[in-house]
Amino acid sequence: MNVLEYNHINLAGYTAGAQFCRALHEKGGVIIYVQDNLKFTNIDLSEYCIEKDFEACAIKLTITSLNICIITIYRSPTGNLNYFFAKFGQSTPIIIFTCLAHYYMRRHKF
Repeated sequence: MNVLEYNHINLAGYTAGAQFCRALHEKGGVIIYVQDNLKFTNIDLSEYCIEKDFEACAIKLTITSLNICIITIYRSPTGNLNYFFAKFGQSTPIIIFTCLAHYYMRRHKF
């Protein structure tokens, strides 16, 4: 999915919460759609993303007092497997920490 394709996708009742679009290659890319009535925060993973090797996006979804992190990760079959596992190991603790930090700040009114 490239930016032009992304801009033409419109799902009634849903908002694109997070996405990674390709610029150089066809197909691929990831997106998370969120129902319009749900509160969410985008977790920026762009620094980890490389087309074909590690394509990811994430959101923190808030439902009443519950925080849920949703992560979408894709690696093309022709992508670099070593890079994928290296970035997966680097990004996962960031996502978990971000969700925990949001939860803690919300509970303690920072």
